[in-house]
Amino acid sequence: MPAADLPTGPDEAEAILEMRSRASARFISPGTVMSHTSALVLHGLPAQDLDTRRVTTTRHRPGSGSRRGESAICHSLDLGDAVTELDGIPVTTPARTIVDVARTSPFTGAVCAADQALRHSLCTRAELAAELDAAAGRVGIARARAVVAFADPGAHSVLESLSRVAITRAGLPMPRLQHEFVLPDGSRTFVDMYWKEWGLVGEADGSGKYGIDDGEAGVRRKLRDEKNRQNEIEALGNIFRRWQWEDYRRGRIVPLIREAMRLQESLGRGPRRGA
Repeated sequence: MPAADLPTGPDEAEAILEMRSRASARFISPGTVMSHTSALVLHGLPAQDLDTRRVTTTRHRPGSGSRRGESAICHSLDLGDAVTELDGIPVTTPARTIVDVARTSPFTGAVCAADQALRHSLCTRAELAAELDAAAGRVGIARARAVVAFADPGAHSVLESLSRVAITRAGLPMPRLQHEFVLPDGSRTFVDMYWKEWGLVGEADGSGKYGIDDGEAGVRRKLRDEKNRQNEIEALGNIFRRWQWEDYRRGRIVPLIREAMRLQESLGRGPRRGA
């Protein structure tokens, strides 16, 4: 079930799963650990577009298979050395968790988790590669390899990760992430996405970006600073396009980018014009 269709928001659904996973951890038998989406939320990683309805565990047992109930899933797999502890709870390591989730869940949600795991240095690409090798032959391994190959620590929010997937599925060129600009006063700033040939900046404005808890004056100040930053970047010959969660839900991100690219091409920017 997509997160947008859940009766609670993704953050609340993740919090409920974490609470239920912590409670269930008190009753798991030796050799069983929290895994998959349960491990994901215990590691503080997003479970966007993933099934958060059931607590998931893995019992260390060579082979494969699982027992599924309405509120829990228990897999039987070889855990190897991919086990750690969080607050006394045995869980799969971040790298193993990402690979397990990527094998068994939709591509988009797995990318969101993998991006954040790399961004926060919870695991390395080498560790992910090792877990992929260990999972060779298991169901979903091809999808897991695709998720790991696509993952990028430059995506600083779930909305940026979702946007990247939408962009690549639409066949649009992938932007540079966290591109640095040097402003006229010598200061430096980074933007979420940048298509250099088009001079196009894309920014995914997730909720809370401007500090909604800072009070009205603080929000106004941040909005003013952000507008000044945008003006300075545009003065370098670029254009901005911004989108929010509602744009993602309504499928408006790709049309927004396409329109901006066509506009820039009409003004002489873009690879076709430069050929």
